[in-house]
Amino acid sequence: MADIREALQSEEEQGMRGAFENQAEEVLENEERYKKSCDDFRIGLETEYPAVDEEDLEPIDREVRNQVIEGLDFADVEVGGAQVEVRTDPMRPDSLAELEKEMRLIEQDLHDEAEVRGAEILRSGTHPFVDLDSIPKTDKPKYDEVPGFHDRHRGEHVQDEFGRKESIDPRDADLAAVINSTQTNVEAPDFETAVDRANATYMISPFMSSLSSNARFVDGRDTGFADIRMPLWEKSHDIRTEEELREEPVEAGKLESYYDDLEDYFSRVKEQPFILHKEEAALDIGIGTFWKDSRIKFKQEPENERYDAIVESRVVSTQPTIPEEIAMHGFYVGRLAYAENEEIHGEGEEDLLDIEKVNRNRYAAMHNGLETKLYGTDGELYDATEVLEEELEKAEIGLEYAGIEDPGYMDLLHDRLEEGTPADLMAEGFNNALQEGLDREQALKRGLDYQVKQ
Repeated sequence: MADIREALQSEEEQGMRGAFENQAEEVLENEERYKKSCDDFRIGLETEYPAVDEEDLEPIDREVRNQVIEGLDFADVEVGGAQVEVRTDPMRPDSLAELEKEMRLIEQDLHDEAEVRGAEILRSGTHPFVDLDSIPKTDKPKYDEVPGFHDRHRGEHVQDEFGRKESIDPRDADLAAVINSTQTNVEAPDFETAVDRANATYMISPFMSSLSSNARFVDGRDTGFADIRMPLWEKSHDIRTEEELREEPVEAGKLESYYDDLEDYFSRVKEQPFILHKEEAALDIGIGTFWKDSRIKFKQEPENERYDAIVESRVVSTQPTIPEEIAMHGFYVGRLAYAENEEIHGEGEEDLLDIEKVNRNRYAAMHNGLETKLYGTDGELYDATEVLEEELEKAEIGLEYAGIEDPGYMDLLHDRLEEGTPADLMAEGFNNALQEGLDREQALKRGLDYQVKQ
């Protein structure tokens, strides 16, 4: 393990921290630029997919992936050499159906480009077929520099086996190339609201994880965890020293306390390693490698007189179908609207759940999905399905408050409380196939098919 303290005190890192402070201060001093005249929910979506061979579902060549997205202005590469990310323009929908329509248009173009090259786009929180001994990577310097930094500085305390049912070796930061998420971006009308929404996002993130679990299989193995994305990230990117183990939390995803204000948020970002050293982009680089379940981003387009403060939810794995994914985005937006609607609560905004209970919820949801107990927002412990039934009702009320119609998407999530999450369904299909005598590869394909409701 290389000396992390020496790396963080390098001239380049200190230069980045100084540049970040200056750029963050410029944001703070110019809040008026970011203020909006109304607090409508303008929403943008991002989704990551594995691009696979249509015959055997193995990852396609990096060059083929690049051809698939060439000319698609809504698509970009990610760390995985067979990974694609798409994004929508921000919109203020009157109905969740408008978000589905936008995603269908995007995916149709993506599928058309993939099909002519013998490829398809897989909807899964992991690429279950990737051999972890040869993870395909995108050929960009940052995708070598960032994982390489964590591999060089990973603590020796990280064990070589991780999993409940079958285990994998988590000691490789390139594992980020085999996990896929969908993010919801919501604009905020001012900095105070941005911080409030980021905190509320963190509070409800475990509820979202429990409902949406879809990242159980890695390297062809059933880890037994409902959604292994962030637990795996915590292991693969753990650069704590032996001295810090009992004092410092794992950096990925988790918050030890809610954000006090935007200055507090910036101070936390500044303390993380920058790794990439381009001082003119210090603000974006710092926030880009601040891997928390909720974070605040800033979009600056001076030429268009456009400045946006954006709250991003990052916990949901890519879902098996577009409607189910839209349902999760709708749950988040509705639940957020409920949290800040004083007309519903009668006594102001919803109180935040004690963060230690949120973090207990986070661990339980990611590891156990629906088969666990969760703290409700009243601070009491209940069966997860009981808590989530109430949370879904709050989201439905919140969507009404936000003026966004739900023509049945929340019903898909209510059904999961009875039928199980995508991870549950994949495990059921996989295990049934093995019992029928299918080999592991065929069983994995069966599991993926089993997730998708016909």
